[in-house]
Amino acid sequence: MQSDTRKVIEALSNTYGNEFFNTITLVLHNTIKANCTFIAAINENKYSSKTIALVTNDKITENIEYSLEHSPFANVTENSVYYYPDNVRCTFPKDQLLLEMKIQAFLGIPLYDSKQKLIGLLVALYKTPLEDNNRALTLFQMFSGRIAAEITHRDHDKSKEKQLKLLQQQLVESEKMASLGGLIAGITHEVNTPLGIAITTHSIITDEHRLLNSKIASEHLSMKDMQHYCHTVDDALAMQGENLIRAKKLIENFKKTAVDQHQLEIETINIHNYYSKVISTLTSILKTKKASITISGCEDITVATYPGIHAQILTNLITNSTRHGFDSNENNKITINIAQQQDVIEVHYQDNGIGLTDEVQKHIFEPFFTTARKSGGIGLGMSIVYNLLTEQLNGNIRFDKNSKGACFIYQFKASNP
Repeated sequence: MQSDTRKVIEALSNTYGNEFFNTITLVLHNTIKANCTFIAAINENKYSSKTIALVTNDKITENIEYSLEHSPFANVTENSVYYYPDNVRCTFPKDQLLLEMKIQAFLGIPLYDSKQKLIGLLVALYKTPLEDNNRALTLFQMFSGRIAAEITHRDHDKSKEKQLKLLQQQLVESEKMASLGGLIAGITHEVNTPLGIAITTHSIITDEHRLLNSKIASEHLSMKDMQHYCHTVDDALAMQGENLIRAKKLIENFKKTAVDQHQLEIETINIHNYYSKVISTLTSILKTKKASITISGCEDITVATYPGIHAQILTNLITNSTRHGFDSNENNKITINIAQQQDVIEVHYQDNGIGLTDEVQKHIFEPFFTTARKSGGIGLGMSIVYNLLTEQLNGNIRFDKNSKGACFIYQFKASNP
């Protein structure tokens, strides 16, 4: 028995996680000469268990879900050993695993955490009657504590990982909302200009109309007065109309891109026209660095895609250029070229800013990497761009090291699945 224990201990030295579960299950299986041995974690919601490590035919095999409803573990009590040396199928005729594998003997131990909560099972199955269970039972009892501790540790790690993912999702959403907030502030500033002009011209028309009525009432209206009125009002109306149309387009573009970013639905769009609409909502961001944008390439590319994804990608790229790439130079430029090769769309995004250092290039798409931590940056902008392209658009993006400034080349299919 000591040699069996030593064999298990030696096999387990410096093993943790999945390696630990596979190793101990395989070693126990070979030592107790079972036909099937497994460690399973309890799923309370489904009243079932799912194997963490499963050995059949002396090999690690794919994990399975094992229902507890009609099994020997249907009514588990603390510190119990479940041992059926023969005819276990007759005792539990509805246990599908026992029936399918033609099992005769069953040995199982429930596994508990430090609070005596049932968290798992350790089971050995035999196709022939088991005459002596001492060896298997001793080994099971000896190592059940270590196995339970490892399951607890695994569940704790999963819980931490789940919390971390939730936190990352919250930060991503926060970054998106911050971007939308900046967009709202920018579009408000942009709309104020044409609306201000429209209000001013309305005031001019009102004054001219009041003056005309006054002269008509006093019977002092001359041809020169009428000509002055017509000329002034014509100019004012033209200016008012142009600026109201401009404000209307800005609001429509903002509404379209803002809604698209939070309601992801596939639409067929002209990619060149859509990018132009998105850019029109970012004018205030560009003005902070006196930057201009030029879109070139094919103008009649139509794609079935998620418009909001493109709005987010473009907003993040342009925001990065203005925040990190441009100085106070008045010659700041961004060029976007759109091309199509068969069913793949390729976009070249290039700015003429200061570029990226070698260190930044290495980590550019990593989440939470930023060179602007002191000014409130959290380093999710380019990580979001990368994830949107690879996960949502099934595309790819790379940084072109050979270009001046910052150059990103990204591709996506002309139609999304």
